[in-house]
Amino acid sequence: MTIMTTSTQKTAKTQDTMIAGSAISAAEYFRTKLQFETTPHDLKRDMESGKVVLLDVRDEQAYKTERIPGAKNVPLAHLERHLAELPKNKTLVTYCWNITCAASTKAALILAEKGYQVQELVGGIGEWKTKFPTENSK
Repeated sequence: MTIMTTSTQKTAKTQDTMIAGSAISAAEYFRTKLQFETTPHDLKRDMESGKVVLLDVRDEQAYKTERIPGAKNVPLAHLERHLAELPKNKTLVTYCWNITCAASTKAALILAEKGYQVQELVGGIGEWKTKFPTENSK
């Protein structure tokens, strides 16, 4: 029989995360998190196979200046009015500037709440540029 000490109980307790009022383990959290994130290499592969639609949720000027090839610009501020134009039979992948930009996470949340299949590009266009080229309107 194993007896948990107070310090062990505290350690075990910190490994639980509250999500929607329920405690989940760290392993469950990260397993779930990975289902809704994609990397530049995986995104490129999925775009080439036609499995995803890429949404640049930055403003129009940022999109015109530089974007990931094949991305459709739907700024976060205008996302709700463009929902009818977005396919529900493909995974929508959102991205913004970098890992500190919350716009793609907010867009992914809105889309998920509306019933869309969604993922987020980890690191945004900043991470994409470390692996692949971007394009611009110039």
